[in-house]
Amino acid sequence: MKSSTQLKRSTKITLMSKSRMKLIIDVHVSDLQRAVAFYTEALGLPCRVYETDWAAITVGDAEIHLYVDGGVTHGVEFYVDDIKSRVRALTEQGVQFTSGIDKPKSLRVDEQNITEFPWGRIAYFHDSEGNEMALVEDF
Repeated sequence: MKSSTQLKRSTKITLMSKSRMKLIIDVHVSDLQRAVAFYTEALGLPCRVYETDWAAITVGDAEIHLYVDGGVTHGVEFYVDDIKSRVRALTEQGVQFTSGIDKPKSLRVDEQNITEFPWGRIAYFHDSEGNEMALVEDF
């Protein structure tokens, strides 16, 4: 495993030097309506998606995803164009990908630990402090 300084430099080049990148921050909330009101009314940020159990708040080119407690961990997601090449490059830098959250057996997980959902693919990993992160690719 590379030192944290080597990993940080290499990961920055590998992760950020490609074409499309969108940062998503996942936040747990106990009251979705109250949380959306805070982000939209108090902070003045637009709400892009409002569902029964989650909402997406737009912050420039990034998003904050608000999830009602349960089922979703907090963390950071990086939306990417080519998840397979990103996973391969980060694995070469010492990042270890996991199968991630508990999921239905009907979902396919490949040899790189990339899980395929109906809407896209996701690959989970943890930072040096145990925070869950993910690379995400939409179909």
